[in-house]
Amino acid sequence: MGVSCTFMGPTLPSAANVGDTVVAQAYQPIIRGYFAVAAAYYAVMSLTHSIELSGVALRQLGSAAIIACIVSAAACHFLRRPQTVVKLELVTSLVNLLVLTNVVVALHIEYSQVKLVYFVMLAMIFAFASVSIRQAIISILTALGGLFWKVAEQEAGELIMYGFVGFAAATSAIAIAYFLRRAISLAVSARQEADEARQYAETRLETAEKISDAMRLQSLSDSLTGLPNRRAFFDALGTCQREMGESGNAWLILLDLDGFKSVNDNHGHIMGDELLKAVSSRLRDYCANDAHGSRVGGDEFSIILASEASSEEVRVWCDTLLEAIAETYLIEDRLIQVSGSIGCYQFPNDEPDAKLIQKADFALLHAKKSGKNRVVLFEDEHAEKAAERFRIEQALRVADFEAEIELVFQPQFDLRLEQFVSAEALARWNSPIIGEIGPDHFIKIAEESGLIAKITVAVVDKAIAALQSWDDPLPVSINLSSNDLISDHIIDLIIQRLRDSELPAELIEFEVTETAMMSDTGRATANLLRLSKLGHSIALDDFGTGYSNFNYLRSLPINKLKVDRSFIENLADPMTEMVLQSLVGMARTLGVHCLLEGVESELDLVVAKRVGAQSVQGFLFGQPSSAQDLHLFISANNFEKIETTSIG
Repeated sequence: MGVSCTFMGPTLPSAANVGDTVVAQAYQPIIRGYFAVAAAYYAVMSLTHSIELSGVALRQLGSAAIIACIVSAAACHFLRRPQTVVKLELVTSLVNLLVLTNVVVALHIEYSQVKLVYFVMLAMIFAFASVSIRQAIISILTALGGLFWKVAEQEAGELIMYGFVGFAAATSAIAIAYFLRRAISLAVSARQEADEARQYAETRLETAEKISDAMRLQSLSDSLTGLPNRRAFFDALGTCQREMGESGNAWLILLDLDGFKSVNDNHGHIMGDELLKAVSSRLRDYCANDAHGSRVGGDEFSIILASEASSEEVRVWCDTLLEAIAETYLIEDRLIQVSGSIGCYQFPNDEPDAKLIQKADFALLHAKKSGKNRVVLFEDEHAEKAAERFRIEQALRVADFEAEIELVFQPQFDLRLEQFVSAEALARWNSPIIGEIGPDHFIKIAEESGLIAKITVAVVDKAIAALQSWDDPLPVSINLSSNDLISDHIIDLIIQRLRDSELPAELIEFEVTETAMMSDTGRATANLLRLSKLGHSIALDDFGTGYSNFNYLRSLPINKLKVDRSFIENLADPMTEMVLQSLVGMARTLGVHCLLEGVESELDLVVAKRVGAQSVQGFLFGQPSSAQDLHLFISANNFEKIETTSIG
C-alpha cells in the first residue's frame, strides 16, 4: 500500500502583508539600542551641564537631561521582553519627545544658528528610531516643526531658506524610514519563509522516517508468519559474528518440516499456510529470548543460537524443539501432524555466511536422508557431500564452456502492449565428465570458486550469436554475478565483445541482484554505470529479497525492477497483494519499469495486473526454450492477444 504525498510548499506572505506586530518585534532590538545610547548620552550630558552651567540654565537643561536619561534607561529595561506595537510607539514617542525637549531647552537658554542643525539630526534619528512609519512621520515633522518655530522666533527673514532645508530633511528622513522598514519587512518575510520551509521539511522528514521505519519493519518480517524473514536472518547472523569473541562460537540450526508437501496436497495451500503460522508460533515461543528464529522460505526455518553450548546440549535443545513441533495441530477442526528435521553447525566468527550455511545444510540433508524427524550435527561423515561439491568444482575448472554451455530463453510479456517484448537468457551446463548439472547448483559453486566469469563470457557470446541469427532481434537480458560486477577486467571483456558484435545496445540488458551488489558496492555501481552509459538497460533481479534501501536504489542506474517470484507464492494471504503494490509503487516512484516474476497461473496474472506490474515472466507465458524455438514462438504469437501460452 503506497503513500501518496503532494508537495504544495508553504504559503508565505509578501513583504506588504507582514503585520506591524511582526515588524515591530523585529525592530524592537533597534529601539532598545537607541534607548540605551540615549540614556548613556544624557548621563554624560547631565555631568557636563553640572560642570559648565549654573543657576536657572543648570536647573532647566540639567533637569531635562536627567529626565531623558532616566526615562531612556527605564524604557531600555522595559523592552527586555517583547511588547505590543502600541506600547512600543508610546514608549518611543516619549523618549523622542524628551530628546526634542532637550534641544529646545538648549536653544532657549542660548540661541545659536549652528544648533539648528540638531533638528535635522533629530529628524534623521527619528527616521531610524521609530517603530512604525506613521510614528516616524509624526516624529520627523515634530522635529522639523521645532526647527521652523525657532527660526520664526529668531530669524524670520531666513524662513524660506530653512524651508528648503526642512523639506530636504523631511524628504530624506521619511524615505529612510520607509525603505528601512521595507527592508526589515522583506527580511522578516524571508525569515518566516525559511522557518516555515524548515518546519515543513522537518515534518516531511519525520513522516518519511516513520514510513521508512514501518517499511523496514515490514521488510524484515515474513508476511505470512510474522517471523523475521531471510533478510532479517542475515542481519542477525552478521550481528552475531561481530559480537562473538575471537575464539567464540555459535550455532546455526536449520529446521525443515517433514511431510509439509502432503499437507498442501491433501488439504490445500490455505491449510498449509495455517499450519506454517502454527509452527511459527511454537518456534517463536520456544526460542523466546534464547535464540533468533526466522522463516527463510517455504517450510524452512533458520535459528541462530548465540551460545557456546556443547554438542550434546544443543542436541537436547533441538530434540525438545522437534517434540514441540511434532505435537498435533488443530486447524479448522482438522487434526494435522508434521515433524521436522534439523541440521546444526557450530561456526566460528570469521567463517563466510555461504560456508556455514552450506555445512548446516549438509547436516540437514543428512537428517532428511536418515529418516527425518531427527537432529544431525555437521561432522566429518558429511565430507562426502563436500567431496561432491569438489567434484563439480573440478569439472568447472576444466570445462570448455563455449562447447558445454547452452542457452535457453524465457520470454517476458508486456501487459500494456499485450505482446512479448524481451527474453531472459538462462545458462544450462552439460558436463562430459559428470553429466547435466542444475543451474542453481553449478552457478552457485562457480561463484564461490571464482569461475563464474568464464561462464558469463560464454553466455554473452552465445546471446550475441542468438541475436545475430534472428531476423527481428528481441532484446535479451543476461545475468551478472557479484564476481562479474566487481571485476573491471570482466566488464572490459563484455564491453569489447558487445562492441565487436555491432549490435544496438538496447538489445542487451544486464540483470543483477541486490545481494550481488553487497561485496563491493562502489566498484559494482561504477561498472553498472559504465554499461548504462553505453546504452544497455540495467535490471535489478530478485527485488525485495536483498538489502538495498530506497536511497541506495536511487543511486543505481536501474531501468527495471524484477519483483522476486516469492512474493506471489502466497496469494491467499491478503498481505501478499499489499506487499506487491508497495514494491510496484516503489518502482513507480523510482521511475523504472516493473516486471513480476513467477506468473504461472491465471490468478497470478490477475494479481499482476491489479497491482500495476508493467510486464510479467513465468510459465504461463512460456518456459525456457532454445533460441530457435523462442523466435518461432514469438513470431507466431506476438501479434495475437495472449491468453494462456507455453513453450517447450
